[in-house]
Amino acid sequence: MKRIVFFVAAIMLAGIFSSASGQPKVNTKKITITYTWSRIQSRGSNQLAVWIEDQKGNHIRTLFATHFTATGGYKYRPVSLSEWASKFDLRNATNEQVDAVSGSTPQSGKQIVIWDGKDQSGKNVADGKYIIRMEANIHNEDRMFFRAEVNVGGPDQQTKGEISFSKPELAKGDLLFSDVMVKYN
Repeated sequence: MKRIVFFVAAIMLAGIFSSASGQPKVNTKKITITYTWSRIQSRGSNQLAVWIEDQKGNHIRTLFATHFTATGGYKYRPVSLSEWASKFDLRNATNEQVDAVSGSTPQSGKQIVIWDGKDQSGKNVADGKYIIRMEANIHNEDRMFFRAEVNVGGPDQQTKGEISFSKPELAKGDLLFSDVMVKYN
């Protein structure tokens, strides 16, 4: 009987010390980003990127970028998703890295993007605040942005974040995305 009690106590202690090892715990929650996308019939528009940053503004992971910009369009139109391209270091990205995040320009309607809490290399991120970012080219250098904070590892949350524009008057014109909602659960 003493051996069983000792064995159970040893297993419990091993579990306590292994959970305090400083490794990020596996987060079973996810972040779901929903928005309404409205395509614009104009040259130099309909480009979109969605990515995650840490509190210091460091790129953590790109969730989506339109194929044109991600696969070289930024060379022909340097204003195309210029903020995301610099954060992602697109000029030095491998073809595999670009293929993993790029896709066709979305059709008009409700869109959903999900972040599983992993960084660009596939490792779980540590608990803490992260920034969900979106950038879209309305027309050439005219851009709109989205920013929201989420506390990974905290309680369930939802936020509408904040939409901003490269020029204030753009808020009264064509919008590529609207009704953005970020849910962490």
